[in-house]
Amino acid sequence: MNFFQLLFLGYKNYVKGAIFLFKHKLQWFFIFPIILFGCIYWLGTYFKSLELEVNLSLVERSSQIETINELIWTSLEMMFFDAMYIILTQFTLYIVVVLLSPILAMLSEKIEEIVSGKTYDYSFKMLVNDIKRGIIIAFRNLIWFYLFVGLFMGIVSFFNLPAKSFIVFAIPFVVGFYYYGFSFIDYVNERRRMNIQQSIYFVSKHKGLAISIGSIYSIFFLMYFYVYKNFNEIAGSGMQIGWSVILVILLTIAALTPILAITSATLSMNELLKKEKSLKINKNNP
Repeated sequence: MNFFQLLFLGYKNYVKGAIFLFKHKLQWFFIFPIILFGCIYWLGTYFKSLELEVNLSLVERSSQIETINELIWTSLEMMFFDAMYIILTQFTLYIVVVLLSPILAMLSEKIEEIVSGKTYDYSFKMLVNDIKRGIIIAFRNLIWFYLFVGLFMGIVSFFNLPAKSFIVFAIPFVVGFYYYGFSFIDYVNERRRMNIQQSIYFVSKHKGLAISIGSIYSIFFLMYFYVYKNFNEIAGSGMQIGWSVILVILLTIAALTPILAITSATLSMNELLKKEKSLKINKNNP
C-alpha cells in the first residue's frame, strides 16, 4: 500500500473504531483518559497562571530596554518561552501515552482477540513488559522529536522566511504526528514479537498509517490547548459561555482520542497485515 492508501486506512478506522468500541461494549475504556485529562486541565490552570506572570515580566522589562545587550537577552528569552510552548505541549501528549500505556495495551489486545479470534493468555508479567516497552518507545520518540525541534528551530532562526511564525509552529506538529502514531502502532508490533529496531523499520515503511493515527490524536488536543491558552482573547466579553461550551467539547474529544487512536491502530494493522499476507501468497503462487 502506498502512502496515501495507508493514510486513508488510518482515518477510515478512526470512524470504524468508534462504532467497533460501542458494538463490542468496550466504551468503558473512555473513562480512563477522561479522568487523566481532568487532571491535565487542573495542572494546565496552574501553568497558565505561571506563564502569564513570566510574560508580564518580559513585557515590563522590554519597555525599559536601553542597550543592545538588553534587547538581545530579552529577545532570546521570548524565543525560549515560544520554544517551551511547543515542547510542553508536545510533552503533555507523550505523557498521556505513557500514563495510559497499561490501558492501551489491554484494549489493543482485546480488539485483536475479537477481530482475529487469536487469544492471548493473561499474564501480569507480559502486561508489565508491554507497559515498559510502551514507556521506552514514548520516551525514544520524545527524544527524537525534541532533537528535531531544536535543530529545526536553530536553522530556521537564521533565515527571514515568509510566514516564519507559522512554519516554526506547524512543521514540528506535523512531524509529531508520525511519532505519536508510532507509539500506538508499536503495541501491535510488540505482539508480533518484533523488537524495537524491527518496529522502527516497519513504521518507517508505513509512514502514512503512523501519520494518520497520530494526527487525529494530536490535532484535537492542540485545538483544545490553543482555545484554553487564548480563551480570554478569543471569547471576548460577550462570548464566554459559548466558548466555554466549545472548550468542554474539545477537552472531551481530546480525552477520547487516545482510545480511538489505539483502536484505529489495531484495526488498521490487522487489515494491513492480512493484505500483505494475501499479496505474498499470490506472488508465490502465480
